Amino acid sequence: MKKKPEIFILKVLSLSLFLYVLWYWRGESYSLSVIVGFLKHLFWTFGMRIKVLWYPKELYNNIIPFISLMLITEDIEIGKRILKLVIGVSVLVGYHILLSVVVGLFYNDYQIPPSALYYKLKVPFYLFSQTLPFLLWAILAKKNLLNLFMPKKVLAIK
Repeated sequence: MKKKPEIFILKVLSLSLFLYVLWYWRGESYSLSVIVGFLKHLFWTFGMRIKVLWYPKELYNNIIPFISLMLITEDIEIGKRILKLVIGVSVLVGYHILLSVVVGLFYNDYQIPPSALYYKLKVPFYLFSQTLPFLLWAILAKKNLLNLFMPKKVLAIK
């Protein structure tokens, strides 16, 4: 049976919807507590004092599309799939931590209030945050994307 991109997109959307429900039910609070705990430990280890940390929770949900895309992508062995999921989620969580630290340092060093930073940086951070899962998926599942969206004849030529 021929694989169709429309079926793939429908599967991704339905899994993403289910994961978004789980995210807003419990996942958001767990991810925020993990990030806050990590940052407190990081700052304590390096002796840094930050008065205010900014937690853009609305940007943290970008993990969901990445997980959906990696779970639905076919022809990835289970071991490689788990490794790619761990790598991708680690990159996304690292981005979340970096985002919180950068905005916190702006506030502490330059006394720019987080609300002003939030409005100035919202669009670029939001756009990058929402495209990052798709970029990671394209990088980590490159071979499988070619199989899904390109005909076999074209792949045989390359």
